[in-house]
Parts: sequence; structure tokens; C-alpha cells
Amino acid sequence: MRLNVLLATSLLFIAACGQEAAQTTIEPEQPEQSAAVDSETVTGIAWFAGTVDEAFAHAAETGKPIYLYWGAEWCPPCHAIKATVFSKPEFVERSKLFVPVYLDGDQPNAQAQGERFGVLGYPTMIVFDSAGSELTRIPNGIDIEAYARILDLAMNASSSASAVVARLMDGNAETSPAECRLLAYHAWEQDPEILANYDAADAFLRMYTACPPAQRTERSVLYLSWLDAAIEALEEGEILSAAQREEGREWVEAVAADRDLSEANILRLLLFGPKYVKALTDAGTGSRERLVAAFQSAFDRIAADETVYKRERIYTLAGRIGFERLDDDEAPISEGLANRIREMTAWADESTPSAYERQPIINALANVLKDAGMDDVARPLLLAELDRSKQPYYFMAKLGGIEQRAGNFDAAIEWYEKAYASARGPATRFQWGYYYLQSLIEMAPEDTQRIHDTAVALITELQQSGGFHLRPKAQLAQLEASLLEWGESHGKALAELQDSVRTACETMPTEDDTCRSFLVEA
Repeated sequence: MRLNVLLATSLLFIAACGQEAAQTTIEPEQPEQSAAVDSETVTGIAWFAGTVDEAFAHAAETGKPIYLYWGAEWCPPCHAIKATVFSKPEFVERSKLFVPVYLDGDQPNAQAQGERFGVLGYPTMIVFDSAGSELTRIPNGIDIEAYARILDLAMNASSSASAVVARLMDGNAETSPAECRLLAYHAWEQDPEILANYDAADAFLRMYTACPPAQRTERSVLYLSWLDAAIEALEEGEILSAAQREEGREWVEAVAADRDLSEANILRLLLFGPKYVKALTDAGTGSRERLVAAFQSAFDRIAADETVYKRERIYTLAGRIGFERLDDDEAPISEGLANRIREMTAWADESTPSAYERQPIINALANVLKDAGMDDVARPLLLAELDRSKQPYYFMAKLGGIEQRAGNFDAAIEWYEKAYASARGPATRFQWGYYYLQSLIEMAPEDTQRIHDTAVALITELQQSGGFHLRPKAQLAQLEASLLEWGESHGKALAELQDSVRTACETMPTEDDTCRSFLVEA
């Protein structure tokens, strides 16, 4: 069903709406929200206490670069960043060299600020120079040592990631070691703007080729970035050339076997193994057998490594599920893997007492259990979490998904409704209200009055919060498509809803047509 697709995100990333990224000097926008962070955010970091524009002005006065963190209190990867990076003395000490700015997605005008900075999702971390020009975006899922190196690099950067790419695409064949590192650790998945006018595979190949041979770790990251882009660009029935497949196998096997390379590419290693194996080998060949074995060995090593963050150790199970379904996406997993998942679930649950850190850990377990088809194990885990989590609505939506997959539509809708009712903050409430309304459209399409009332309430609340920006705006567009499709068989109900929405939108400023254009068919 569509709702399950909408709720399904990449295992380690929060999906969000795409916006135009800002690569130029930031110009003030009014009104602004305070950039101050609440006390629940990791202590020790002296987050700037004024407005965002005041932070940029302070950076210009002091000559310090800006570290901007965009997050949300419910976001599991945000909790993970705070647990693995923000809590470390190395980061706290380096943060003093920057003007650290925290933006919570539910702060007043925060979504408008998100559009201003071109963020794509939670969390997004951007480094600006003291003049307000963007230097780089930092990816999720990197260890504290790599994180510290990136911040040190940004402190002394002579050019931005955007400028280095432009130079390479103009025919320059080399990068300095610092530029190579800047490109390798740029958060490309959160910044489509730099490559918008280029062929991504060509751009990554140029970056990889231009990096000094001695920088094997950075080259591995850029090579796999090229491989991802090259695979995505293949037309149906096309395959990579024999030379590309051979070189690809060499790099992927090297990444799987080497601890340092594995850490630098851990998200790809855990999530993309089946994709790489299918693209680089043929079924029934020795090369496929060797590549699969290389991944399995890497999973064994990572799962047993106590220095690896617990979430990543959990996601080795996602990799194993992928390989058991290499030839059949719908195949049930083996009993041996199911037992391994149960054991990992019990261990992670029992060994994570902090309610704060449990957010990413329980989320990871729930994602793995969903992929494995083990909702019977996930349900009691999530039910127990409702009394422990500070954002229980996040897990209520997952319980709604479990009931929906089981065909228990009334129970599913009830969970989505509870999640919406308990969510706090304008952007967060709209997101969970969006899930609830989608559940009604999918599972109770004849309940036209409840669909009508919920849609009007959502629009009214969003309008009053001034939230027609970024995430809510993108979700509103998706909601519009669902309602218009629903209206094809519920014409009278749609017409009544359109009238009610027009009435609710009458108070919107004339320069903002988002509300008034909602449900107006082209």
C-alpha cells in the first residue's frame, strides 16, 4: 500500500523533501527564529543563542566558520549523531573554533530557514565560511575521527566542494590531498545541487581519478560513489563493461576485507551489497560466490566489533537478509538468520538503557524486523517502547504499519490517530497527521467525514503555524495527489473538502498561494 511506501525510508537516513541547495553567500531573511538549542540536546556544546542571522553576523565579526546542524527531536539519526559525535570531547573542543548553530525543524519559521539553506532532511550538517558561503555538507554515519578530520579540513579550506567539482568538470585533472578528502566526505545524498548540471557518474569518476593514489580510503569512497551512479544510469538489460566489472569487484572486495575501508564506506557495505553483487557478477559463477563470501565475512567482523556503533552492528542483519533474497526478493529468510535476528534484538534491547539512545537503536531493530517479516517480534518490542520513549508517536506509526500489514485496518488507523494526537511541534504534527490522513484514505476511503475533518484540521493548523515550507510543503503535495485520486470515486466528498479548504485558506497572505492552490486541479 502507498502508506507503507511513504513510511519506508532508507535504513540509515531520514527521507525528506528535495529543495534547491544554497551554494552562495547567505542573505538575511525575516522573520528569524532563535538558533538556541534546548537542554535535551547534548550539553557541552555552546550552541549560538541568538537568531540565525545574528550567528552569521557574529561569524563575520570573529572570522569563525559556521557549523549548522538541522535536526528534529524525533529523528533517530539525529539521536545517533548526538550519541556518537556531539557527546565526544573531540567534537566539543572543535566546536569552539566554529559558530555552532542548532536549528530544530519545529522552531518558529524553521522550515522556511530549511528552504533558505537548501536542506533535504534530518539531520543535515553544513559548514559555511565566515563570510556565509557554503563549504561542505557532512554525511551521517562516519566515526568521530573522520568527523574531526572534516571539521579540521573545513577550518582551513581554500575552496568549497562546489568550486572543486566545477574545476574538475572544466578539465582539471588533479586535486590536492585536502580537496580529495573534501570531496570524499561531502554529503552528496543531502546536496543534489552541486551535481545538478552534470552527469553524476562522470563527475564521480573525475573525482576518483583526480585524487592522489596514496589516498586509498578517500578513493574507495569516491569509487563506490561512481559505482552507485553508474549502476543507476544503466538502462534495463544493460550491464557494466567487463573491465568495469573486474575493477568493481576488486574495489568492493578490498572495502569488505579492510577495516579502515569498511568504516569509511560502512553504509554502502551494509545496505548495497546485493546491488553490487548483481551488477558485478553473474549468477552461478565463482566470482559471485567470492564476492558474497567477502560481504558475509565483513558482516561477521562488524557485528562482533565492540568499537562499532551498535546501530551499524544491527544493520549487518539487513545485509544478511539482502543476500538471502539475492535471487528472490520475496523469499522467506532462513530459520538460522531469524534466530540470529532474535538474539540481536534481545541483546540490543537489554544493553541500551538510555531512553535517548534507544531511539536509533529500537528504530534499527524495527526496520530489520520489518524487512525480515518478523512483525510478531517487533510488536511487543515497540509496545514496550511507548512507555520509555520521549517521542512515542514515532513508534506508534510503526505499530500502525504492523497492523496494516496484518490486515487489521481499524487497529492500524487507531495507532496512526494516536500518533498524530501525541505529536508536538508544527512540522512534526503535520507529518504525523499526514500519516494518519493517508491511512484513512487507504484503509477507510468511505469514511468521508473523517477524511474531510482531518484534512481541514491539518491545513488549518499548518496555516496558523506559517508552515507552508520545505517538509510540510512537500508532504502537502503528496497528500494532494492522494486526495485527488480518492476524489475520482468520491466526487461529492472531494467537492465539499475543496470548499472547506478554500474557506480555511482565506486568511493566508496573498503572496503565498500554496494553501489556496491545494486540491485545485490543473
